Amino acid sequence: MNEETADLTMAPEVIGAFSQLRQRSEHLVSEIGRLEVRKADLLGEIHDLNTKATALLRQEGERLGIPAGTPFRVTPEGTVIVQEG
Repeated sequence: MNEETADLTMAPEVIGAFSQLRQRSEHLVSEIGRLEVRKADLLGEIHDLNTKATALLRQEGERLGIPAGTPFRVTPEGTVIVQEG
């Protein structure tokens, strides 16, 4: 057989294996996309929760008579410690 006219047909099992690998790869890329969207949603939720927590602390600071901008922290027991400085 001449090199110019050689039959260069892939074996059916190789075609099948290649097709399966490519489909699995495309599925994984799609899954990564869904995970990125979910990640963005979760990051947005974290931001919202932090905003609400900050507002709650600010309100509680006002209720306790702590001047705005004065740093304070809250112990796990709920004691407010105003930082002097």
